[in-house]
Amino acid sequence: MSGRRVVDASVYSVEFKPRGTGRRVVGFLTLVCLAATAYFGWQAYEERTPISFGVAATLGALTIVLWAAWAASPVSHLHVHGGILEVQRAGRTERFDLTSHYTRIRTVGKPRSGRWRVLIERPANTPFVIDRTMVDPRHFTRVLEAYHHVG
Repeated sequence: MSGRRVVDASVYSVEFKPRGTGRRVVGFLTLVCLAATAYFGWQAYEERTPISFGVAATLGALTIVLWAAWAASPVSHLHVHGGILEVQRAGRTERFDLTSHYTRIRTVGKPRSGRWRVLIERPANTPFVIDRTMVDPRHFTRVLEAYHHVG
């Protein structure tokens, strides 16, 4: 007896749609701020006043901060195939066997809650956290429960 659960074919291989709305918004704001920096930089060059230079410099600094936030927020790709959860994020891939009773999974909050998270324990490491910024909570919970009793 292998201990593997028999699951519905609809959850055997599931690719979760990446959630990158926040990253897209920050990217758009970065482009808007970049355009404003160019415009006010040109104005500062034309006017040569301390205020115009200050506005251009402030917008330039804001553009850099927004770009850094955009660059530091990777999009996560989650996929479950045959009970193996694969998470690709920031060039790294993590794999978890959802069918194994050795894989400790804990859910915090309900899928409708803003505090919903799934914690997957990793030996000698901090838990791997999956939250609503990475995946749709209801869909992920349904697939997770098909493979693993979540506590």
